[in-house]
Amino acid sequence: MYLQLKLLTMKTPSTSKFSIGSIKYSLYLIPLLILIPTEVISAQQSTSAQGEELFTSYCARCHGVGGTGGEGPSLQGRQFVRAKEESDLVRLVLTGISGTVMSRTWIALDEARQIASYVWALARVDDQLVEGNPSSGSEIFSSIGGCANCHIINGQGVGIGPDLSNVGARRGVPFLRESVVAPGTSIPRGERGSHSNFLAVRVEMSDGRKLRGMRINEDAFILNLRDTEGRYYMLQKDKIDKLTREFGESIMPGYGSTLNSEQITDLVAYMTTLR
Repeated sequence: MYLQLKLLTMKTPSTSKFSIGSIKYSLYLIPLLILIPTEVISAQQSTSAQGEELFTSYCARCHGVGGTGGEGPSLQGRQFVRAKEESDLVRLVLTGISGTVMSRTWIALDEARQIASYVWALARVDDQLVEGNPSSGSEIFSSIGGCANCHIINGQGVGIGPDLSNVGARRGVPFLRESVVAPGTSIPRGERGSHSNFLAVRVEMSDGRKLRGMRINEDAFILNLRDTEGRYYMLQKDKIDKLTREFGESIMPGYGSTLNSEQITDLVAYMTTLR
């Protein structure tokens, strides 16, 4: 189209039949040259919009609207470990990732391709700038926050709570902030259903003992429990008088009243650097 428009702007003698004919020919071509790319762009925009709509319906629950992150990691500006090509994303959408909370998505192949295309485009978007001072957040983590008393980072700390060595790659900023302020509302889902991982439980045993801690594993006969001191218990269910699963609760205290807003922002900024 650029070459044809350039031809129209050329100064040629009015008596030149060749030039006039070329101009007429160009005028016939311009609508076609404009129409074809417009249709392609329209189709691409439609596919992108459909992919975004599908992503919002099936994926935003964990990855956030627009892929900004939440319980799942941010998808903006990422290099995918399990996806070297866009076709790999299609496979992950359809099959899920074994050993993680990402389950398969029950959708058609074409829909999976649209989601993958949208996510692949998100990977080229610059990740959001995170507010706060990571250096100050690191000091808060180790001192007044007392976080190292329950969490491990690169082998250092106590493993009562989840390992945070790469939490910045696994969780988005909104989820991290919520986990600091109100940890019970942000407990990750597990393979056995809502709030399966790190679920707080309260137990009253037939011998009079009362225990509260974090459920490590549970089946029809045994409950594995770890208390806030890091002690493990393997409890037989036929010897439990009362078992209370505290959904929406956490053995981790909330820091909304312990830390001020700036300290929480710095702590979250530090956690986003853990990758």
